[in-house]
Amino acid sequence: MPRKPKPPTCEDCYFHKNLLCALELNEPCSTFRPNRPEGLVPPRQPVLLMRAPRWASRVA
Repeated sequence: MPRKPKPPTCEDCYFHKNLLCALELNEPCSTFRPNRPEGLVPPRQPVLLMRAPRWASRVA
């Protein structure tokens, strides 16, 4: 049975590791970014889904 990944902590954050964090919290904040060897990686953006124009659904 696979183990559950451990929840992130402030010590795992890029900003904390590089002394860029000014917050003293007991849990990761909303700006948490994992500290990775390749540096700061932006969060994934949601996929943009194209919809048909509103006027296309009208029947003349």
